[in-house]
Amino acid sequence: MTPVVVIAATMLGAQTQPSFVYVESFRKGATRVTEQRLEVDLDPKNPTCEIRVKDQSGRDRYSFGCVPQRVGPGDDRIIAWQVRLADKQHKIYPNVLLSAPDPTQEHTQIGWLDPGKFAKIALTTERVVKVDHFYCVFQVTDSHFVAPGQPYLDHLTLEVRFTNTMPHSEVHTKKEDKTPS
Repeated sequence: MTPVVVIAATMLGAQTQPSFVYVESFRKGATRVTEQRLEVDLDPKNPTCEIRVKDQSGRDRYSFGCVPQRVGPGDDRIIAWQVRLADKQHKIYPNVLLSAPDPTQEHTQIGWLDPGKFAKIALTTERVVKVDHFYCVFQVTDSHFVAPGQPYLDHLTLEVRFTNTMPHSEVHTKKEDKTPS
């Protein structure tokens, strides 16, 4: 069975960039979470984050993490960040934000916070991922480059939210888009 990936967006006026991107995780279950909203500041001195996400019974269930993507070995400059949501009960799934369990089959790049002009998703676009029976919503609200014209980041602010309700009513899954026969 092929996982369903739905990318939908609202367009505002003549904008060509979507205001948000929606993807459904390969994880389909009944897990709901304790709702929370956080703001994370990342920079070269504090380049990672880990947020514990509790299920509705109060147990640590997921771990949301931010990892810097560096230029290469021996070069600590940051070109992007990657976010992941790991299932603490099923360690075989290090990132349930993906639309497929095999990372090589994931083409949306929902978790790549890439400021580059060739990024699949623009840096400040809100990202909504349905995992099990909850939503992980994250958006870059501020970023700063080391110097103008250089692709190296020295600051990124990320707003992260976990909610059990659909954040955007404009999103329709493929099942809802079908007309009755």
